[in-house]
Parts: sequence; C-alpha cells; structure tokens
Amino acid sequence: MPTRKAVAVMTAVLLTATGVGASLAATEVTVKNSGKLIAVGPVNTEYGFPSWYEDSNKTRLELCLDAENPLCGFLPGDVPDETKPISFPDNFPHEAFYMLAGSTLDLPGGGRAVLVLGLEAAFANSVTEGDQMVFGRQRIDVRDAPANTTLTFQHPYGTVTIDTDADGRGRLVEDISPAVGNFTTALKSNIGPFLKWDPATAPAAPEGYLGDPNQDHTVTGSPFNYNKFSVNGGGLSLETDQFTVMGKISTNQGVNTDSAVLNGNMIDVFASSGNGAQLQVDGQAGAFETTPMLSDPDTGRYYARVQFTGNAPTSIKVTNIGDKPASASQINVSKPSGVMITKALYDGTNLTVGALSTVGYPLTVTGLGTLEEPAAGTPSEKSFPVKAPPATVTVKTAAGGSASLPVVISGGAATPVGLDPVTPAPDPGPVVDTGSGPTPGETQSTKAVAASASPTITRGGTVQLDGSTSTGAATYKWRQVSGPVVSISSDTAAKPTITVPFYAKNTDTAPLTAKADDPIKIELVVSDRNGIGSAPATVELAVKTDTLTTAGSRHRLGNELRISGTSALAGNTALLIPATTVVIYDTTPGRAVTKIGTAQVDTTGAWSYRAKPGPNRQITSVLVQSSRGGTTTGAVATR
Repeated sequence: MPTRKAVAVMTAVLLTATGVGASLAATEVTVKNSGKLIAVGPVNTEYGFPSWYEDSNKTRLELCLDAENPLCGFLPGDVPDETKPISFPDNFPHEAFYMLAGSTLDLPGGGRAVLVLGLEAAFANSVTEGDQMVFGRQRIDVRDAPANTTLTFQHPYGTVTIDTDADGRGRLVEDISPAVGNFTTALKSNIGPFLKWDPATAPAAPEGYLGDPNQDHTVTGSPFNYNKFSVNGGGLSLETDQFTVMGKISTNQGVNTDSAVLNGNMIDVFASSGNGAQLQVDGQAGAFETTPMLSDPDTGRYYARVQFTGNAPTSIKVTNIGDKPASASQINVSKPSGVMITKALYDGTNLTVGALSTVGYPLTVTGLGTLEEPAAGTPSEKSFPVKAPPATVTVKTAAGGSASLPVVISGGAATPVGLDPVTPAPDPGPVVDTGSGPTPGETQSTKAVAASASPTITRGGTVQLDGSTSTGAATYKWRQVSGPVVSISSDTAAKPTITVPFYAKNTDTAPLTAKADDPIKIELVVSDRNGIGSAPATVELAVKTDTLTTAGSRHRLGNELRISGTSALAGNTALLIPATTVVIYDTTPGRAVTKIGTAQVDTTGAWSYRAKPGPNRQITSVLVQSSRGGTTTGAVATR
C-alpha cells in the first residue's frame, strides 16, 4: 500500500505525464458522487486558502501545515526550509491537502492500479499571492494490466472505466475545478464525505486526525457504503479495503473581514465568523487600541467602531482569538464614496438616473454622461435615451468615489424573439484527463496574434488593435515596446484603441529633438485560464507625418516679418480636425534658438505668420515644426 509520501511522488510524476497513446473511448467517470462537500470557511489571510472545508457529516478539515508532523505527510523538499515553521510565501509548500486518501491494487504479473482521492490546495503557477486554488481530485493510474481492454474500477466515491493500451497502461485524472481564487468550485467535486479510519478496526485514528497516512487501514465515509477499491474486466476481479488517509480535523471557525470603512476619525469594521467567536480588531501603535467586536446571538455577524488618532490607518487586522492557533483576516481601509444613487429606472425608452453627492458636482454616469449640480437638498437627475440599458448604473465623483445600483425596469415593449443568449459560466467546470492530452494544471496551448485596423497612424490619430484571434486566451496584456509614446484605451482588452499624441504644441518653448516618425511597436501576451502566458506577438505601425515647406519668407527689420509655407499629409483627402498647427523658431546663426510664434494651417494646406514691425533683431533662417510631425528649415530674405 502506498504511503502519503509515495502517493505524493506519483502525483508529481503524473502531473507531467503525456497521454498513453491508446484509444480511450471508455475512459470516463460512469458513476458520480452526490455526497459532496457542503461548505467552505473564510479565507485565512495568512496564506490565502480557506480556513476549512465541511462535508455532509459536519466534519471540518483544515490544511495540515506542520512540516515536522508525520501526520501531515510532507515529503523531503516539499517545504523549502524544513527546519523553520511553514510561512507564506517564502517557506510554503507548492501543494497541501485538506484530505488525501490512497489505495493500491496489485495485479497479476507485477502490474498495479493506484487510486488517489484528495481535496488539494495548490497554486496555478508558483507560490504567489493571488495564485491560490482548491480542487477535488480523483485519479487512477494503471500499469502492466491486461492490454487493449476496458477495466471497471469502483471506489468510495464512484465508478470509473479505463481503457488500457497495448502496454497495459491507462489513466484518468479528474480535477473539479482548478479556478484561481474561486474556492467554492471544489464543493461540486466528487470528493466527500471525507474518508476516515473505521473505528471498528484497531488502532483508532490519532486524536484530531482522520488517520495516519503512513499506515494502511480500513475506512468509512463512502456515500455508497462502498469503502473499498476494486477492479473488474479483462479477466480481473480484485478488491482491497486498505487505504492510507491524511486529514486534520478543524476546531477553528476562522474569520472574514468583510469591510473597513473610514468615517471621519472612526473606522467602521464589519466581519463574519461562526456563532460565539471571539473577534477583535488588533490595535496599531499610536493609532488605536485593540478593540473587541460586538455580535448579535446566532448571526455570525460582528461589528466594531474604532476611533483613531493621527493619520488614518491604511489597513486593519481582525483576529479570532478563540481559534487555536488564532486565525486572522486583514483588509484595506476604504474611504466613503461621497455619492449615493437615488434612482436607476428604465421605462423602455429612457434610463433615468438620480444621485446625491457630498463632495460636489458634476457627477459622471459611466457610459452615459454627466449629472449637473441640482437645487439645494434635491438629487441631481437626468434621463438618457438608450435602447440597451446597463444592468447596473455606476456614478463617479471627480475625486474618484463611486457608487453602483442595479437598474429597475418599469416598462417597455417585448423585444423581438431571437436566439437565446448564452450565459457565461462562472468557473471552468470539470477538467478530465483521459491520458490523451496535458494533465490539468500543465501549460495549455496559447498563441498570441496581434493585428491592427491600419498599418499606419498619424500624429493625433487613433487605430484599433485586435488580439481576438489569439488561441487559448483568457486574458490579454498589451505593452508598447518602442516608438513615440502612445496611450492605450485598455491594455487588458482584446481590441483596444491606441492614440498617438500630436508632435509640436503651441505651448512649446524650444524645438523638439525626438524623431516624430519612428515606427510604433506594440506587444501582446495572452494567458490561459491558469494564468500561463504565451510567447509575445507584435504589431508595428508606421507613423505618417506631414511634409512642411517654407516659401516667400522675409524679414524687413523694423518693418515686417513674414514667414509662410505649406503642410501636406500624403494620402489624406479629409478635413483634419483639429487643424494642423506649426511652431516657428529663429535659428539665425550666432545666437541661441528662440521661439518666434505659431500659425494654423488652413483648409488648402497653407500657413502664414506675420508680425509688424516684427523682432528688433535680423532673422535670416527659421526652423518650423508641425503638430502632425513634420519638420523643415528655411532661409528668410532680408529685403
């Protein structure tokens, strides 16, 4: 029988294995488990995983995080420094388990079938904040079994059929569901109720644990009352009731800090935990003292109003001192938005939005427009004609505060019947590996494809980029590599718009030295749902600048200065809005370059600057720079 350590070794190997190369039509989960897990506890902010999971028998398990405790079953090397306590992120294992059970069937001829059942805490890529995920796993790996046949395996949580190949190998891995930060998906897995040592068989399980992972034992907990691992088919009919089991029973309730809101010299703190928990807001030196939180009986809700001195804290920490060890949850202190939405009503034609502000007007209604200052004591209200209202209205203040409110529909005609919309799923669902593809959690095939609506862009112009044809993309990340600095409407959108700023500006006081027409190179990297990024793809845009000329320029000292010329943008036939402007500099040899003035290009492409009596110094040459990127020099006649 495999110990926890042996199971872990096989896990590491199989997660990097490729398919077995056989036709796996019958490799599937045929009987699923309805026993399930029923609840997940608050996230422990010390390491970013839930404090506990609870099954239908009301058994709660927490992560077993003690490298020196053999009942946690860590392998040498699992914890970076085994001589120190586990801590996040520098000394934290890449994987840990709420429950891990294993069993092995020895097959005739030296073959075997290995079963792994677990509720696993892992990371999408590395031990990093924000990369945490939990999933339920069932895996069966078959080696040296009868070849080219279908085997039926039954275990405490269901039934699986596996096709073997010509070498007698087969495999099924099911993970439900490795979604980063979504810890409820594991509740839908085929794991649960938790398996534990059968108390009718000596010895008894160690106090506080489901069992000892280093010792085989009979178990209970199967919702099918089938606490065995068996195989039938291909001439085989074998079973065993021996399992290794690892799991630490949780006596902690955990704590979740729901919000901490600044209100003058007070912070309103809201938290949740189990009934009768002992929660406190931990004090901060020089700001406020440790403050116990209040609760109504049997609600699980906790509240404290904390008065501070000096600058407002940026974050607070709530600790459940009744947990052993104490659990904690930290949260940033948020500022009140300063705005309250009083109305978001759609009548089929107009969306009417009303709001009150304590920090001034106008207010911005996202995607719709603005709300102006109303009469004193009344909300600001405005109706926006729309065909498709948003589900939620968001109103923002100039200071950055915001509030949102769902839109209420008061009327309107029925929309013409069409195809039903497809509602996006909130998580990736079951991920099943039958041996013909990558194991869940491995790098998926992603390829970034970057394109643009036009190969060229003008100064002051915009062009839409397009990464929507990338394969395997769950997220997008655009980045400028070279060329004139551009603004990107959204560097995480599939189809963002870039804007190139104008070159010369009327407010310039000295000539620009940067090249105006260097090509712009933008890079795109896409990542799959596990956060694994692709190789970068690039799109390059040529920057079109106008061609400037000077002609008929002269300076009669003490009488008149006149400088004129033309601006032409190749291939452009439309009216340029705003009009092109030019900035003119005196470059007469023997003295510093100084600005003379500016001129606007008219609709015929001509521009002219005149000054009477003009500068009191003789100008013999000029440099002209355009807002569209053009640059030219010219001589100035003196008579």
